[in-house]
Amino acid sequence: MFLKPRHIVPVARGALVLGVLAVVALTLGPFAGAEEIFGLNDKLAHALAFGGLLAIAFFAFPFRRRIDMMLIALAIGAGVEIAQAYVSRSSSLLDFVADAAGIYAVYVISMIERWRWMIREQGALTFAEIAAMDARRAARRANVTFEPQEGSAEAANFAERASQRFPAR
Repeated sequence: MFLKPRHIVPVARGALVLGVLAVVALTLGPFAGAEEIFGLNDKLAHALAFGGLLAIAFFAFPFRRRIDMMLIALAIGAGVEIAQAYVSRSSSLLDFVADAAGIYAVYVISMIERWRWMIREQGALTFAEIAAMDARRAARRANVTFEPQEGSAEAANFAERASQRFPAR
């Protein structure tokens, strides 16, 4: 069996589901202080957990935009902090800031790799030329073409069109 890069996707999706379940269980369950077993403090554990989830999500959904996945990860982090207020855990804005820091760190690293690829592959092009080649942007732009209407050759100006519609008495 020959492994291909696309074989990583189902494994990453399974790991992402397990990771999200683990993070939700650890942050909402009665496991306060569990991060100290690994020698981490609370904020570092939050940053590593949510940054790790985003890194796995990049492999799990290779055709999704990174910014969208980053926003979803931030929403999950905010949701966990809000949910902690309703269980026997304490919610903290600093925990959410730690989540966001881990998420943003992974996002920046992924963007650095994208910029490195652009420099290698498209270094001689301007940003406008690169944007024009982007297939995602071309799909959003509507191809607007104006076709002349039937009979418009005879009625080239307003006066001629008006005289056809309203003949003289």
